[in-house]
Amino acid sequence: MTIEGLGANIQRRSTAEQAAEAVRQAILSLRLPPGTPLREAALAAELGVSRSTLREAARTLESEGLVRYRMNRGIVVADVTGPDVADIYAARKSVELTAADALTDHRDPEIYRQLADLVDRIEQAFDQDDTATALDSDRLFHATLVSATGSPRLCRFHAQLQQEQRLALALAERSRRELGRATDDHRQLLDALHGTRSEARAGITAHLQAGAAELGRLLDLLAHHDESEKPRG
Repeated sequence: MTIEGLGANIQRRSTAEQAAEAVRQAILSLRLPPGTPLREAALAAELGVSRSTLREAARTLESEGLVRYRMNRGIVVADVTGPDVADIYAARKSVELTAADALTDHRDPEIYRQLADLVDRIEQAFDQDDTATALDSDRLFHATLVSATGSPRLCRFHAQLQQEQRLALALAERSRRELGRATDDHRQLLDALHGTRSEARAGITAHLQAGAAELGRLLDLLAHHDESEKPRG
């Protein structure tokens, strides 16, 4: 039995995935800031793909929360709003407190080793101004922490949440330059996770509260910048 057109569909999907990855990296590196309209014809020409392939790529990015369709504007890079930030960090706190409880209960040495290695990577990337590695290592740190629960469902939920918050994390990484942050706090968090259950829970809470507050300040900064860029008339 054969399925007519299956090979062409796989080839088209591969092209759409490549187009999605190119735009995804431009968004996460903030070369395409939140609110930027993506002109379909121009972007398709730049990427060397058809407009239908670009639309397929855009649907993928929309499912990841990186772009949105706006009436009369077409595809735009998603904005991260104050309510988005609050919801993202509330969901993370719920899952990661459960993970901290599990880790301090069974004290898995392999998870602690992995977390320590990731802290080293984060700090090295931070020093080298390597945003992509810093973001990836940050994501892996928290995914590794959640793996301590031993729950595949919680890990899948957390992975989905991390996918949805990638733009927020990219903005948070930018904030270290915009807001003058000089150090990363994952080593402090790791120290807390080596402590008692209450110390670990306090460390998670403080880490996420600081991230939410910092991102909120950056959103305010970007909003003021956008207002100053508007033409006066």
